[in-house]
Amino acid sequence: MDQFLQQLVNGLTLGSLYALIAVGYTVVYGIVQLINFAHGEVFMIGAFGALTTYLLFFNGETSVWILPVMIVGAMIASVGTAVAMERVAYRPLRNAPRLAPLITAIGISVFLQEFVRLFYDQPQWTVVVLTGLAIGVGYLIGGRVAKIDLNHPISKWFDRAPLLGAAGGAVAVWVAVRLVDPDLNALLIVGVVVLGALVGTAIGWLAGAAVRRRARSQTPVPAIAAAAAGAVVIAEVSWVLYAKLISNVDWPSAKLRIPFPQIDVVSGTALQVGGVTIQRSAIFTIGALAVCSVLLWFFVNRTRMGRGMQAVSQDPDTARLMGINVDRIIVVAFALGAVLAAIAGVSQGLQNTNIEFRMGFLAGLKAFTAAVLGGIGNIFGAVVGGLVLGVIEAMATQYIPGQFGGSTWKDVWAFVILILVLVFRPQGLLGARVVDRA
Repeated sequence: MDQFLQQLVNGLTLGSLYALIAVGYTVVYGIVQLINFAHGEVFMIGAFGALTTYLLFFNGETSVWILPVMIVGAMIASVGTAVAMERVAYRPLRNAPRLAPLITAIGISVFLQEFVRLFYDQPQWTVVVLTGLAIGVGYLIGGRVAKIDLNHPISKWFDRAPLLGAAGGAVAVWVAVRLVDPDLNALLIVGVVVLGALVGTAIGWLAGAAVRRRARSQTPVPAIAAAAAGAVVIAEVSWVLYAKLISNVDWPSAKLRIPFPQIDVVSGTALQVGGVTIQRSAIFTIGALAVCSVLLWFFVNRTRMGRGMQAVSQDPDTARLMGINVDRIIVVAFALGAVLAAIAGVSQGLQNTNIEFRMGFLAGLKAFTAAVLGGIGNIFGAVVGGLVLGVIEAMATQYIPGQFGGSTWKDVWAFVILILVLVFRPQGLLGARVVDRA
């Protein structure tokens, strides 16, 4: 009996991890009918985001209060990756044949794996990312000040040209000065910021003049100046963070397994309940799934944004006519899935005591299997499917005799379950909600 209970605990722990990732698959699919095969890499990025937060701020510490900060760092990394993925790769293909976004998702998955493998121990690449971030923030600031529509399907790039020119020009001046002399005193820094703002404003104004005949909206000069000033200030702040913080950390190579920090209370000596051994990280994983499931249910069923998600999942065209911002709803769906994947990434690190750049591939496939098992598009079904799949793996490992049993066969049995479900009950255990669209 103790052996059965032990495998049940192991299965529920593993299944909770699968369920946290599977919900991301099913939330996105329920909104845009897209299987995001890069979601496993969002999970992996979350684990590396938590590790990065630890190395930057708490290297060597083990206090339990560090864990919430690590989870926030993981969420920022995962959500940023998922939102950028949706904006850059998936949104342009929203009306394309379904094969196009599927192939794109596989390409993004490989790209993210290789990016982490090659660049995690080389912090210099963050300078390029922070520079692009500065331009993006400057553009957003200018857009807020301008208070004009910059998303017209025909003229949007002509409308955006003054703000992008201002932000890009200001950052270009800052980059040129920093390449000449990376170390500037406070007075020169102020001068560089002012010079970048002035030059960026001039470039933005010239860009606006060049596209004036083809632009639908005219950007006011104060908005152009705000974009330039905001971009150069963010660039300078980012450089300070890089010089004082990021470049001073001895980053480990992601080409090998990286030890994950062990935190007091949630890791350490296992608990003994009768004859059953319960790892502390297992309690954290199961508890995280329970809390996240309740919060997600409340968000989807009791908030205005959640009701908007339900409306878009039923009929996006009608939802758009009713005043719902469909693009925003889709971004929220990607962000919600990324938040749960980030928590799963932290749980994986605590359980395995290490992480690697390939950890998202197999975990993503297992989570997809769980989502299909429960009913793709059904959030509660994804949770149930994850738990069922975890328990099946654990029990198969223990109770299937002979050469087809043991831990080496657990992945085989997981995908056997996927094949059986697709053949005999393709709608899953709980069945996905089917909607007739006009």
